[in-house]
Amino acid sequence: MKSSLIFVSIFLATTAFAAERHANSVVVPLTAVSQLLIPAAGSTPGANGTYFHSDISIVNFASHDQIVKFQWLPQSGMTGSTTMVTIPAQSGIRAADFVAQYLNQTGIGSIIATGVTASGIPDTSALLFASTRVWTPQPGSSGTTSQSLPAVPVSTVNTQIAALFASGGADNPANYRTNVGIVNLDPINAQTYLILLPSQPGGATLGGQVTVQPMSMQQVSIGSGLQPTQEILIQNITTTGRTNSWLAYGSSVDNITGDAWSELAVAGTAQ
Repeated sequence: MKSSLIFVSIFLATTAFAAERHANSVVVPLTAVSQLLIPAAGSTPGANGTYFHSDISIVNFASHDQIVKFQWLPQSGMTGSTTMVTIPAQSGIRAADFVAQYLNQTGIGSIIATGVTASGIPDTSALLFASTRVWTPQPGSSGTTSQSLPAVPVSTVNTQIAALFASGGADNPANYRTNVGIVNLDPINAQTYLILLPSQPGGATLGGQVTVQPMSMQQVSIGSGLQPTQEILIQNITTTGRTNSWLAYGSSVDNITGDAWSELAVAGTAQ
């Protein structure tokens, strides 16, 4: 059931951060902003009896009620949607299956949360903060496993080349599968990317060329058995209408339990 929760303790603990709205931080800033991107979210069945949901909290730190526009950016080729929700002043909303319960969607996608005015234009006074995890019931048990991925201020998205190290587990790489997600925030142009293993002879290409439609995302599997120190490089090779309005993430998942970890890509170097 949808719930509206008062996040008093979170508000008191992070108000100082919310006041420091630095757009050029080296790391993802722990702050409240007017527009956020949640790179990976979903409500979808996975392998081996898993079912992945997104437990998402959205907090309004402003002293006024805030209308929030949620844009669902689905996997490339699928239809997106927009949902409006009003969050009371200095409070928040949360759902254990946010994509299904608030957005009425299934599958995998990304979410943009934008504070807007009553007339629907961006509200620069909005102060939104999000926390998110993707979780699944653990097959064969009554417990769950999960992975977290930070929300990103949209104003900081400016990617040329991206690198990841979210590959197989150090204990037994064959037990883990690796996924790479790419989010294209360009509202007009599709973007085409290569996913590469730079340390392999010739820079082996994984999955060929991946084309992501405007305002959508694509998550692709690159299989199991990657070494734990293997770099994964993502290059934008779009020839017409190329833009830096994209980011990438990686996710490694235990093939048996669904236990996983995720990371955002960092700046890489060209091959």
